[in-house]
Amino acid sequence: MSFIPQGTFFDLSMMGSALNAFQYAESVTSNNIANVNTPGASRQVVILNEAPPIAGSPFSPTHSQGTVGDGVLVQQILRIHADNYDQLFRGATASQNYYSTEQNALNALQSTLGDPNSGIGAQYTAFQTAINQLVTQGSGAQSTSVRASVIAQAQALSTALNNASSAIVTQQNSALSQATTLVTTTNGILDQIGALNGQIRAASAAGDSPNTYKDQRDHLITQLSQYLSTQTSIQADGSVLVSVNGQALVNDTVVYHLAAPTVGTASNGTSTFKINFQSTPPASSTAPGIPLGSGQLAALQDLYNNKLTVYGQQLDQFASSLANEVNRITQSAYDQNGQAGAALFQPIVGNLPISAGNIKAGITDPAQFPIAFASTAAGSLVIPMNSGNNSIDTSASLTNYASLANPPAAPLVGTLTVTINGVPQTFSYNTGTTDNSVNAFVTHFNSAHLGVTASFDPNSQQIVFAQDPTNVDPASRAVQGGAPQQPGFSISDSLDTVPGTTPANQYLLGVLGAGSIDGVAQNAGNAFGAQDNSGANALLSVFSTNVGVPALLTTSATAATAGTATTVALPAGVNNIAVGQVLTIDATSGGGAPQENVVVSAISVDPTTGIESVTFTPSLAHLAGYSVQSAQTQTLGQFYGNFVTRVGLDGQAAISGNQTQTTLANNINQVRQSISGININEETQNLVQYQNAYSAAARTINVINQMMQTLINNLGVGS
Repeated sequence: MSFIPQGTFFDLSMMGSALNAFQYAESVTSNNIANVNTPGASRQVVILNEAPPIAGSPFSPTHSQGTVGDGVLVQQILRIHADNYDQLFRGATASQNYYSTEQNALNALQSTLGDPNSGIGAQYTAFQTAINQLVTQGSGAQSTSVRASVIAQAQALSTALNNASSAIVTQQNSALSQATTLVTTTNGILDQIGALNGQIRAASAAGDSPNTYKDQRDHLITQLSQYLSTQTSIQADGSVLVSVNGQALVNDTVVYHLAAPTVGTASNGTSTFKINFQSTPPASSTAPGIPLGSGQLAALQDLYNNKLTVYGQQLDQFASSLANEVNRITQSAYDQNGQAGAALFQPIVGNLPISAGNIKAGITDPAQFPIAFASTAAGSLVIPMNSGNNSIDTSASLTNYASLANPPAAPLVGTLTVTINGVPQTFSYNTGTTDNSVNAFVTHFNSAHLGVTASFDPNSQQIVFAQDPTNVDPASRAVQGGAPQQPGFSISDSLDTVPGTTPANQYLLGVLGAGSIDGVAQNAGNAFGAQDNSGANALLSVFSTNVGVPALLTTSATAATAGTATTVALPAGVNNIAVGQVLTIDATSGGGAPQENVVVSAISVDPTTGIESVTFTPSLAHLAGYSVQSAQTQTLGQFYGNFVTRVGLDGQAAISGNQTQTTLANNINQVRQSISGININEETQNLVQYQNAYSAAARTINVINQMMQTLINNLGVGS
């Protein structure tokens, strides 16, 4: 094989390509060094390739075997970038921003709710302590200061509820305000991405390498992932399709701007934060918004809809039940002056239902704080039931019992009608079976939960009937329905056919020495004792008794079929029932069938009337008119404790999520930067490498020049 030299000028051409290539490489490396701290900048490298070889000699190509190199070419400027790690990093960034946003908001809210001095929990305990002191102190004029303390603590508790409600509303408003600002920022980023798409597409079509534009675009998409979930798809023309859970945000240069967040109404009537596109407004206020996925905007949406709104609803439920249970007692009692008691808790705005933000202590005068129940012990209508100086054995059979002043000669079977709050309820008795002794009657009567309690006073040998709003069950509440609470009651006996003339031993009230109260209202005129303190004990029981939360009592106008979803409209103003809540329907004395508990599966609201309806599926059939009320499954303290636990768990989940996603994002970014990041040490080495190569090429050209000079001089050219 022979090699035919290509000539000195050919060598100069090769070295010229080398100088160009190494200078280009130095420029790219210098650009890397210059952008070592530029956010989003990716490492770029020059890909060098041998120039196409020359076959033979340009003067005698047919006589040459083999090829000769023609120098070096810059094939491309390669952008080192890991798109797959970008997607992972953006997902972790979105999640980290989601949890961080929730953590900050929930921390602020917990500080308000959990204040050890003025928080709801502390004031609820102080309210209980004040009532306990009232029980210990007793009634009468000497209890004025203690009554004042109860009123003050009731107001302090109301204020704590007001403050908590206000804090939640403030957080909701803050979420909306922050989201509005973030939407503006997001739209600005989308505009920049769309513009870069156009520049990249044009540069790619011209055969250029728009690496800097791509860096800027990817950095903007990463910024975008702070605010909402983002997915990307590189198109054939170099542009990128950016979407959020299947809905396009940027398609080539077309940008779909987000609209400012709005608060609409969900199908269950609750306020709902959502974000839509400016170009496609929702068809209705109940239409769902964009599925934001994760990021700060999604966190603000979740905070508003699934946390703050729920917290507010639960506080409203707590306030309504607290007021309902306490007011049932105070409105059933008399104050120190024998006046009918008022509701202790009242709405601030009278025409609106009680809620956490609309509650106050409605009694301000300690003398008007009611704790005395109507009781026959305070009057003179009930007489001792014993004969002579005999003492009643309360376990002895009533029939022909000689110690009774009026023992029945035979078992008595009749009915007592107990009227309370204007609603009559019946109690069937039989002195031969269920009521054959004083003890048996007292137990049987009290187990009926009619709102009046019977007891035997061994000192006076008298039966005592007293109003007792704590001695009611769901069935009794259902019978009384929405009748307003009022002090006083009456009892009539069906066997006292001609009151005033029927022999005492022929009807139960007469046997018990209570014939004179038959059909006579027991009220402040004949059954009021200023020293009576039973109302205080009743108030204390509120803290240990299971109650329905929220306060709800209504009836269904239609029948219910077993196993079929049933919808019941709630009273106007009741709008704090939630899906998953347990209701007791068709309450019966003793809790037997058809009474059952059902779970609310759906909430709906009539857009015209605003009336809320609940849907549930009963296991049993129920006739029209069956009762519907909140199930008495927990105490008020337990309910509030569960509320605090939920807020705490939500806050802890946000903290844990933030920590986990921050670690994940950092780890992914380390790998990401190790691939596409600019390493100053590596770039410095590359710069020296290209500088040395450039110097070598330059020296080679110098040698070639000397050779050419020698050739020219030896040939005598120009001499």
